[in-house]
Amino acid sequence: MRTLLRAAAYRAAGWADGRAVPARDEDAFTILATALERALDGHDRAELPLEVDLVGEVPTSVEAELPAITGSSVRVLRSAGTARGLSDALARAHEGQEGPSLVVAVEVPPVSAETEAHDAAGVAFLFGESEAVGRANPLAVDPEEESAVRAAVSLARAERGGASETAWVGDWEARERPLRRPVGAVATVTAAEPRTDLVSQGAYVPRARYRENLPSRWRFLADRCPDCRTVTFPARGRCRRCGRTEGLIRLALPRDDALVVATTVIGSGGQPTEFDPQVEALGPYEVVLAEIAPGARVTLQLTDAVPGEVRIGDRVDTLLRRLYPLEGEWRYGRKAVPRPA
Repeated sequence: MRTLLRAAAYRAAGWADGRAVPARDEDAFTILATALERALDGHDRAELPLEVDLVGEVPTSVEAELPAITGSSVRVLRSAGTARGLSDALARAHEGQEGPSLVVAVEVPPVSAETEAHDAAGVAFLFGESEAVGRANPLAVDPEEESAVRAAVSLARAERGGASETAWVGDWEARERPLRRPVGAVATVTAAEPRTDLVSQGAYVPRARYRENLPSRWRFLADRCPDCRTVTFPARGRCRRCGRTEGLIRLALPRDDALVVATTVIGSGGQPTEFDPQVEALGPYEVVLAEIAPGARVTLQLTDAVPGEVRIGDRVDTLLRRLYPLEGEWRYGRKAVPRPA
């Protein structure tokens, strides 16, 4: 029976004027991507292709990045960013065709808005076939809500106390989390437009190579050799031990609960030029070496924290965030965030 399998929410990591706002390395794309990843966690990606209904004013550039986030081919639909638009999208997904489908909405209200304050957030609903008893009717959205995201949050309040409680994950409740840092309006707004005059002198990755490596950068994809069982990360299409290139098994390594094995702080003058604006605005930043699986380690910039907050032996999660603007667009990658206690 086709039903709602999982619903996920993500609220932006910054905090200003009593509401969640994007941190300097967040935008509509990263907020949407995090909600979408939370909805897909634990789902068998073998059910392809995936239908994704984007609700609201989601940048068109997101469509090209969806396969890299989901790990599947994607058919994109679009709906209005209103309660009615969300309701229609949820109804279509509930009634939908064979295979899984996602309804994803994101809203990033202006920091200086004069209207009632509400959070920058993304929500995602995953629908598919389940042997368990599913919903007989589509999710009932409150038509009085002014936006799709706020309608989804109201829906969560009504639904989470029922039998489907385990399907609702993420931070649906509007509250200040300990990991949030104050984010000023200037820091948020000035980071929104990428500069095109930056010249790389250290971390430059050509756009073609950047896009080619997105599955490993964003989903931590690795290859496992069927002969020697060696895990090669990032995935290279070749076993790092025996050199085999055929029959490699592609697997996604855990994105969260990584063990910090080393840390270093990058001070002014030590950063690649791509990170000059970040260092000028925020000062030194920390980089951690984290073990995401036995024998697989990755270097990650730390975010949502201050240098020295994370130590060797701590655990961190990872989130997709902005790295730096280059060639007229933002480059994105995973960053480490302190794991909630």
